[in-house]
Amino acid sequence: MDIVSSLNIGIHAFFSDITVFPLLVSGVIMGLIFGCIPGLTAALGVSLILPLTYMMTPIQGISTLIGIYVGGISGGLYGAVLLNIPGTSASIVTCFDGTPLAKKGRAAEALSMGVFASFVGGTFSMVVLVTIAPMLAKAALIFGPWEYTALGIMGLSVVVSLASKDMTKGLIAAVVGIFLAMAGMDPVMGVTRFTFGIWQLDSGFPTLATLMGFFALGEMLTQVRSMSTGEPQFNPMQKKVSIIPSWTDIAQSKTALWVGSLIGTLIGILPGVGQSTASMIAYSQVKNLSKHPEEFGNGCIEGVAVSESANNAVNGGAMIPMMTLGIPGDLVTSILMGGLVIHGLQPGPLMFRMNADIVGSMFIAYALSNFVMVIVALVLVRVFVRLLKVPAKILYPVILIMCILGTFSVNNRIFDIWVLLGAGTFGYFFTNSGFSLPPLILGYILGPIVESNFRTAIISSGGNLSDLAGRPIALVIFVISVLFIIMPLVSTRRKRMRISRCPE
Repeated sequence: MDIVSSLNIGIHAFFSDITVFPLLVSGVIMGLIFGCIPGLTAALGVSLILPLTYMMTPIQGISTLIGIYVGGISGGLYGAVLLNIPGTSASIVTCFDGTPLAKKGRAAEALSMGVFASFVGGTFSMVVLVTIAPMLAKAALIFGPWEYTALGIMGLSVVVSLASKDMTKGLIAAVVGIFLAMAGMDPVMGVTRFTFGIWQLDSGFPTLATLMGFFALGEMLTQVRSMSTGEPQFNPMQKKVSIIPSWTDIAQSKTALWVGSLIGTLIGILPGVGQSTASMIAYSQVKNLSKHPEEFGNGCIEGVAVSESANNAVNGGAMIPMMTLGIPGDLVTSILMGGLVIHGLQPGPLMFRMNADIVGSMFIAYALSNFVMVIVALVLVRVFVRLLKVPAKILYPVILIMCILGTFSVNNRIFDIWVLLGAGTFGYFFTNSGFSLPPLILGYILGPIVESNFRTAIISSGGNLSDLAGRPIALVIFVISVLFIIMPLVSTRRKRMRISRCPE
């Protein structure tokens, strides 16, 4: 299936149902709300709405979730600029220059540039998604168990090496996630394991309850602990926000927009790295290329442009491995995969042949979400700003009730609610002990992929590991995985040697 055919099928399937576009717009608005409020995330928004998509058609459900995804990543801009509190972790780097710009009375410029940069990054990654995904799907047909094993290990190696400053703790977190995923039915032999006599665990820990516990409940407990007694001071914007920033700002940020979009897309393709890492890497590259690097961190419009273009470009990049290989590119796409599976769809190369209408509709939904996001983000900017003033004592109980209702609605089991509460408590103590949550989540998601494919490869080769020598693609991926682990270690050792040679 070529690109033109895919888009034609997608346009027909998307617009043949008049309810799909309003649902997508609603998803973008809800995503912006979740991204705008500190402590809420795009992953939480997708998790909460996922149970509601059971009653929708596949195109309706996936379009709604994609809208929330795009809106949720973009919405973190408001808190980052106006309050120096990133609405999502994806907008952490935006605080570096967004807040100084707001203090200089240039909040409107920072917001308009941030929204424009989000559109540029999202559109760039959309073009890459539509162009590369079908070709990658054809190449993925030659992938076997060894290749999928190598891809899963590469995803784990990347997130372990980059998601945590302490690689040992990152590795421990990934292993904990893998062990959590091993509870339930053995994917190869079909026998139960690690259930400890609890029959509800025969099918493993419920994915939605586990993810919502780690994301929502764990984050709420952390926010409640650090909550201050005083209300944050907020000065509403006096300056009207234009849809397009000034041509001077665009020309000044041209390099930042391109670098952020390119790096964000490439890092999005790597499983499990995430928006915050992409923004940080792109920010450092643009700062090194700038003729005035001293301006970064003191209110530089380029800093906002590169951060927002990079974190939104990750969206389209992360959807590429999810759609073509069945491996989530980030945390939100792992939940999107759940949405596809719920509707009887299996992400991977065969989906491009068997479900061309779904694939094309996902392309169209992602493209339209970026256009809708620009309009809604600026038209409703004052509404989103007011949401920042909602007291946490009102907000968090409402979120907790929504989490409980959403979890219970999946299987109608009280046990799932206990898993939600247990995962949230565990995630709270885990993250506050210095461990990183992304390696744990990716271990939980990628662990079964690595295990089932590795055991299948071993069985098919009769236990002969030399069979791997005849799989050059798998060998290359394994080598890349090793490099991802070794490179941070070498860099750390060089820094220590440099410090030892130049003592104070």
